[in-house]
Amino acid sequence: MGAILNAQGLCKRYELSKTGKEVVALDDVSFEIEKGETLGIIGRSGAGKTTLLHMLRGYERFDDGVIEVEDFKVTPDSSWTEYRKLREMTAIHLQRSFALYNISVIDNVIKRLRAKQVGFEEVPVYEEEYVELKEEAFKILDLVGLRDKWNHLFTILSGGDKQRVLLARQLAKEPSLLLLDEPGTMSDPLTRKSLLDSVKRVKERTGLSILLVSHMPEVHRCLCDRLLMMDKGRIVEEGDTESVIEKFLAPLEPVKPLAPIKDEKYTMVWIDGAWKKYDLVTSSTLIRTIEMQDLNVRIPKGEILGIVGPSAMGKTVLMRLLGGFENPDKGYILVRIGTVDFANIAEYGARSIEARSKLGIVHQEFALPPYQLVQDLFAQKIGLKKFEMVKQSMERAKEFGISEVTLDILLRLADLPEEEAKGRLRELELDMDILDALFPKFPMTETLKAAEPYLKAVNLPEEIFTRHISETSMGEEIRLAIAAHMASNCEILLLDEPFGDIDPISLRIVTNSLKDLNREFGTTILVVSHQLEVIKELTHEVILIDEGKVVMRGNPDEVCDAFLELKFKELEY
Repeated sequence: MGAILNAQGLCKRYELSKTGKEVVALDDVSFEIEKGETLGIIGRSGAGKTTLLHMLRGYERFDDGVIEVEDFKVTPDSSWTEYRKLREMTAIHLQRSFALYNISVIDNVIKRLRAKQVGFEEVPVYEEEYVELKEEAFKILDLVGLRDKWNHLFTILSGGDKQRVLLARQLAKEPSLLLLDEPGTMSDPLTRKSLLDSVKRVKERTGLSILLVSHMPEVHRCLCDRLLMMDKGRIVEEGDTESVIEKFLAPLEPVKPLAPIKDEKYTMVWIDGAWKKYDLVTSSTLIRTIEMQDLNVRIPKGEILGIVGPSAMGKTVLMRLLGGFENPDKGYILVRIGTVDFANIAEYGARSIEARSKLGIVHQEFALPPYQLVQDLFAQKIGLKKFEMVKQSMERAKEFGISEVTLDILLRLADLPEEEAKGRLRELELDMDILDALFPKFPMTETLKAAEPYLKAVNLPEEIFTRHISETSMGEEIRLAIAAHMASNCEILLLDEPFGDIDPISLRIVTNSLKDLNREFGTTILVVSHQLEVIKELTHEVILIDEGKVVMRGNPDEVCDAFLELKFKELEY
C-alpha cells in the first residue's frame, strides 16, 4: 500500500541545564508505517517513546535524520513553517494532557471543525452555521462512542471520556497520521476498554494510519498490527506484537509474597459515619448529585488496602477526605495517635497536626522537581512531616502570630500537588515562601542517616542521594517519593493512582518495594489504582466504590473480577 510515514536516522540530544550533563534521547531511530497500519512502540519509562512522538508531531527539532509524511519531508534544517505543516498533517493525543475547553463535549469538537473553515477555533454565532457543524460533530462523536454525553461539560468527565473527546477533536482535523501517547493509561479498565474500542472502530471505518506509544502490553495486543521496542533511545526489537511483548517482559521480577497482618483488630484508620455530597453537572444542567452515605470503614495497622471502582465515582474523593484536603459533611475521619486515642483529621488544630504527621500521600499528578537534589527532597519532606520538626514549626508559628489552625491549613497545603497548593496560597494572599519560613529543612548531616533504611527497603542505592531528580527514572522517582515520606516516620501511605506512567517492569519493582516496607515497618497502605493486576498482587483486601458507596469489600481477586464483570451493580439494588 505504500508508507504513510518514513523516519530515517532520527537523533536527539539535549543538555540538562543545571547539571551540564548530555542526555541522548533518540539514537539513530528508523522505521516506516504503512497506510492503514497501526504500529505500536513499547519500552520502559524513559526509553525515548514520547520524545519520538514530539519529533514526529513537529513540536521539537531533532539533531539528525529525516521525517517524511506522505510526500512531505522535514529535516533538522527545515524552517518552523515546515514544522507547522507537519503538525497540520498529524494529530496527537498526549498522556495527561487533555487540551479541552471548559465547554460542552460537542462544542469542543465544533471548535476544531470550525478551525478548518476559518483558520481559528470558535463556536459559530449564526445558528445555520452551528447546526451544520453540529451534524458533522455528531458523526464524529458516534465514531468515538460519546453521542450520549454530547452536552456534558468536559470538567465532569472521567479521564477516559476526556481522552475520547480529545480523540474526536483530532479526527475533526482529518489527519494523515494519528499519534497516540499512552491512551487509556489513567482510566479504569471499563473506560479504557471503551476508549480502545473507539480507536478500533475509527480504524475500521476510516482506515486511518496510527502510531501508538504505550508501556501497557494489553493496549498493544488490542490495537497493533506490528510492534517495535525501544530502549535507551534506540529501536532494539521489531516484529509481531506478541513476540516483542514477550521480549519486553523478560526482565520482570517475580512477585514477592505479602506479609500477614499481625492484628486485624488494631485499627489504624477509622472512617466513622462519614457523608460527603458532590455534584456532577453538564454544560447547562445538573446531571446528578453523588452522595457518599454513612461510610464506615476500619483499616487495621499493617494492612495494604486496595480501592477500585469506575472513574469519577468517589475513589479520589475518599482519598482527599483521608488526606484532610476535603472535610466530610458529617461524620469523622479518625487516625490513631496513641494506644487508645484517635484524632479527627477533619478538625483543625494540634491533634490533627499530630495525626497528619503520620500520613504521607502520593497524588495522581505527582511529579518531583526535576532539578532538585534527592538529598534536598528528603530534607524538605522530613522537615514538613517528622513530628519533632513539626513541633518546632508550631513554636515558630507562635512567634509569627500564626494560630495552630492556620498552621494546620498550611501543612495540608504542603501535601497538595504543587499547582493546587500555589492556587490555594494565592487565595490566602500568600506564596510558597511561607512554607520555607515556617518549616525548616531537616539538618543535611542527619538526612542520609534517616533515609538509609528506607532507601534500602525500596531497593535504591545510597549514591542516588547526590543525584538530581532529572537523573532518575520514573520507577526510581516514585520510590524516592515513597521513601522520603517513610523517612519522616510516616505510618500511613495514601497512594492515589501514582502508577499510570510506569512501565510494568518498573512497576513490579515498586510493588515489591511496597511489600518490603509493609513487612519491615508495618506501614498501613491505601492504594487507588485502575491497574487491577497491580491491585490483585499488592493488597490484602480490596473495597469497591461506586456512586459514592462501598459496594464490596474482600478478597482482591473476587472484588476485582466482580468489578470487571459488572457483578457489583447487582449488589446496589
